[in-house]
Amino acid sequence: MKKSVFVLALGTLCAATASANFYVQGDLGYSKLKFEDVSKSKFSPSLAVGYKFDDFRLALDYSHYGKLTHTEQESATIPNAGGHQTVSGPEKYSLKVTSWGLSALYDFNFGTEIKPYVGMRLSQNHFKSTLDFKAPGYSEYRSTKVHKLGYGFLAGAQYALVKNVSLNAGIEYNRLGKIDGVKINQYGAKVGLRYDF
Repeated sequence: MKKSVFVLALGTLCAATASANFYVQGDLGYSKLKFEDVSKSKFSPSLAVGYKFDDFRLALDYSHYGKLTHTEQESATIPNAGGHQTVSGPEKYSLKVTSWGLSALYDFNFGTEIKPYVGMRLSQNHFKSTLDFKAPGYSEYRSTKVHKLGYGFLAGAQYALVKNVSLNAGIEYNRLGKIDGVKINQYGAKVGLRYDF
């Protein structure tokens, strides 16, 4: 009896999955992080799980935008026996950004195997930054973690390779948020595969 119930439940689950409009998508891309006059381009993977309503899609994604590093010469004033002293040395700043996003996308159906799409994305972005300053007789290190809400826009096209498998190519812009009053933006291009269940 228990085996019959298990087999029935498993069959129902498989049938529901087969008739559902769920899909998974993996992308590899080139991502550019930019704030003030600093910008770096990095390899950027992302993974999404989505649901399709005819020509409209909703997708939940995880994206890794890479790590930005920047070094410049800085000065600091420190106390000494005679009052204060100014020292200088290299200051290294690093910023690692990851993101969870919810996207709403619209597929344009022109009756061909290539389907262009446009979309908007709301995101929860995670920033981990470090600052390492070293000078003769003085050093300073700070590490912070910050979470910020962001938004973005995306566009691209998908091409049906075989049944249930499509090739994706797209571009994106994300306003990731502000840290200490500085706006952080991301620009990217990506390619990947989508599998429809």
